[in-house]
Amino acid sequence: MSKEKLREGHVLVEVVRGVEGNCLCIGDFDTGERVAGPKPWGGGTTIHKFQVKASDLIRLAKEYEAKQ
Repeated sequence: MSKEKLREGHVLVEVVRGVEGNCLCIGDFDTGERVAGPKPWGGGTTIHKFQVKASDLIRLAKEYEAKQ
């Protein structure tokens, strides 16, 4: 278990470099899901991570979806 903690109401966003390119993952410090980019076969390397308010991420995703 990681010593890092998520701020309340936040999710962890990670950019992971794999052999086929970078991908974007969303989750917490224990688990996550790839949402864009190729699967990081062999685990990949996290090149950047940051916390985002889940409500902001959901709101923006819905706004962009509505533009389609």
